[in-house]
Amino acid sequence: MSKIVGVICEYNPFHMGHKYQIDKIREEMPNAKIVAIMSGNTVQRGEFAIIDKHKRAEIALECGVDLVLEMPFPYSVAAAEIFAHAGVEIASKCGCDYLYFGTENCDIHYLEMVASATNSREFENALKKHLSNKRQSYIVAKEKALVDMGFEKCLLANDMLGVEYIRAIRKKKAKIVPCAISRIGAGYNDTNECEIMSATAIREKYYKENVFASVPNEALSLYKKAVKTKAVLEREKAYDFLHRMALIIPREKFDNAFDSSKEIGALIKDSASTSKNGEDFFKKITSKSFTFARVRRVLIYAIYNIISIDKSPQFAFLLASNSNGREIINNVNKGKFNIITKHSDSRNLSPEASTQVELSYEVDKLYNTLLKSPAPMENVYKEIPIIK
Repeated sequence: MSKIVGVICEYNPFHMGHKYQIDKIREEMPNAKIVAIMSGNTVQRGEFAIIDKHKRAEIALECGVDLVLEMPFPYSVAAAEIFAHAGVEIASKCGCDYLYFGTENCDIHYLEMVASATNSREFENALKKHLSNKRQSYIVAKEKALVDMGFEKCLLANDMLGVEYIRAIRKKKAKIVPCAISRIGAGYNDTNECEIMSATAIREKYYKENVFASVPNEALSLYKKAVKTKAVLEREKAYDFLHRMALIIPREKFDNAFDSSKEIGALIKDSASTSKNGEDFFKKITSKSFTFARVRRVLIYAIYNIISIDKSPQFAFLLASNSNGREIINNVNKGKFNIITKHSDSRNLSPEASTQVELSYEVDKLYNTLLKSPAPMENVYKEIPIIK
């Protein structure tokens, strides 16, 4: 029986580094079926995706993935621990045997040791000590706590996300084997242009030149179509919208939003009131104490009044599939997990799951208004999966 490989991803956008990862999985496990658990229209950095989720899913399918399921909001925009837990939960429900992820370090044994260390009392005490310094972020405090415990090798963004995947697999006691693939090309936040650019650099180049660079040839026509039909996020419109919301929403909502604090609430409100536009606002909501991603998450959480996040997603939207992907779906235990293919599928869900589904639709409606050429709003409910 074919093994199932899970990949938790954003594909914002799908680029040459992602294609390398899929090809590497195919090389190591030629008969495996690959399921991508992909962020929807909001992504883990706390921002809106540059291309709509269905088009990103179609690109992934074209480039070697068999099945694309959406990790729904608010999990898709959450910090690493929750993002990883939600992704592993969906991977487990789909029967994944392996979970592949890209890392800078690519030493799975080292990452497993770090994962074990972060569950210790020693780590908790070291982290608490460093968090007492209010002028450094949680991520910096975590890095320093690991150094205190003797982990001297620098762990970068994808290494730390890999650690969270391992922790989530262990916590769930999932029968999933974690596998690391070394990232190639530019670094996570590198904005330089090269053969294999980072997603950050690709987005910046698009907004400057209206073209997607460093993307696979197999999907080039799909990218050109997205640009031609203006089915791409208008970043300035998104920034201006969030700035206006920061002005309108009461301070208490920012203070009380999930993963927030009074200091973050003050930062958002003060920055909004002294900014002339959205771009100016986004330059100001930076702080040594909080990551830029965390502040952006709080912005989005406050808009939708997210003050807590349920333990696990109750469903996943089907975005794209081929025949191999359909075999994976057919083997999912429908009584334990819901895969939504059309809006009517959500009518017989539990109240908790129905609430999660409707929240995702509300986010998609907002996202639609932020595209260069918004579709009719009713299309949000009428979108159907890409089937090949």
